[in-house]
Amino acid sequence: MLPVPPRPNFSRRLLLQLVGAHTVAPAIRTLGRGLLSIFTLHRFADPQSDVDGTDPAMLRDHLAYLRRHRYRLLSLSDAIRLLDEGDAGRGPQTPVVVFTVDDGYADFATTGAPIFAEYDCPVTLFVATGFLDGLLWLWWDRVAHVFRQTRRCSLSLPVGDQRLPWSWSSPSERAWVQQAVIERLQVADVPAREAVITSLSEQLDVELPTRPPAPFTPLSWDDVRRTARLGATFGPHTVTHPILGLTSEGTCNWEIRESYRRVREETDAVVAVFSYPNGQPHACSQHVLQAAQRSGVTAALTTVPGYVNLQRVPARETLGRFALPRFPYPGDRGHLVNIVAGMARLRTAVRLGTYPTGRAAPSASAP
Repeated sequence: MLPVPPRPNFSRRLLLQLVGAHTVAPAIRTLGRGLLSIFTLHRFADPQSDVDGTDPAMLRDHLAYLRRHRYRLLSLSDAIRLLDEGDAGRGPQTPVVVFTVDDGYADFATTGAPIFAEYDCPVTLFVATGFLDGLLWLWWDRVAHVFRQTRRCSLSLPVGDQRLPWSWSSPSERAWVQQAVIERLQVADVPAREAVITSLSEQLDVELPTRPPAPFTPLSWDDVRRTARLGATFGPHTVTHPILGLTSEGTCNWEIRESYRRVREETDAVVAVFSYPNGQPHACSQHVLQAAQRSGVTAALTTVPGYVNLQRVPARETLGRFALPRFPYPGDRGHLVNIVAGMARLRTAVRLGTYPTGRAAPSASAP
């Protein structure tokens, strides 16, 4: 069975409710001075279109809170500029918050970007350019589509030299099997993954269309330019969304450079920052960090949770700048404030972590 995250106990829930209260905001905000919190989102919920993701009402509540209590909501470009110029010597500074979104789904244009614009909050979308170009649809969506459409209730999954049997008798069990399959495929190389998806399609008797159907459609390049007028900016997220650490050096270089080229070709609202697909530590081996550095971008983002300490940042010429941390977007206001106010570092002190180069990059554990 897949691991189930522990539910917060009663006292923990009460503490998070207190943290999210407006009355305590001025006091706790000072804890985060000098810290940059970068958040990553992916989808924006739309029940009518069967899209799961960040709840629009919750996002509005969070942005209203951050605006009301005068957090610095900066664009990613301005945040990177702070890394170059430093944030020290300017007197007391409120914490900095940056919002990013990965992949490039259509719901960013229909739901996400308008909400960020409503609160005058900058946001950067990192796009898998092959997805927007109609060359592919993202592999985990193909798995999800097969499970959503099938009328069958069992399969045999090839894993190495073995075949693992799976069966289900309810929608929740089917969703569990779907997630288990996706997790197994995350670390598979492309040929092995494609073979499994083909097998799934055949066994579950679901034909995969050439282009992604709703709710898996990408935004268009016209959407990119339209949302740029709302204040959104865009960055490269590879062409085909591979785990770069599992690719050859040549493929890795091409994925980063070509995606950066395509974004610059389609819009002027570009940030010179790269976002690693599946941006965990195994995706950021030294050859991947070096490929990002050689591509022409000035920084790169992982999905390793942590702060950037604006008074103690890696030099621009070091690879630490190409392994900057991001927090996953929290599901309630209490957890949001716990991060942006700097309270997460009370559990694990902000420190310099060591990356494959032996040089340092700022990070801290997630709450």
